[in-house]
Amino acid sequence: MKKVLLFLVLISLLPGCKKDELMSADEISLIGKWNLTEFCVSAGAGPCETKFSTVSYAQTVQFQKDGSFIQSVPEPGKFQTPLISSGQYRLLNQSQIELQFDQASNLESRTVWTYELAGKRLTLYPLCIEGCYYTYVKTN
Repeated sequence: MKKVLLFLVLISLLPGCKKDELMSADEISLIGKWNLTEFCVSAGAGPCETKFSTVSYAQTVQFQKDGSFIQSVPEPGKFQTPLISSGQYRLLNQSQIELQFDQASNLESRTVWTYELAGKRLTLYPLCIEGCYYTYVKTN
């Protein structure tokens, strides 16, 4: 009888688990709004040169708890940003993020990039032959 009661108590606790309890530390840290602070893109002839975000070269990206992301560019078309429009994301492990874009333009609709997440600093490394990166700082 005690085993049956214990089993019923355990079963009743299962629906109480929240999605937050199942998320990794990186997934929880990634949720929020991020501002581009610096980027590095090479024209293909040598190493890339770090540039800092300005009004013309700005981007904000917001990663949502539901696995979606939305990007915002103040002056569309002036600056080629790595994240286009919006889409879905999923952390594959502690160094790879899978992105599925709603509007793929010249990128694959689904891609895997390397990322580094350290506190309030996120760096994305898109697939670039010559090497490139985009660094963001969390705003909230």
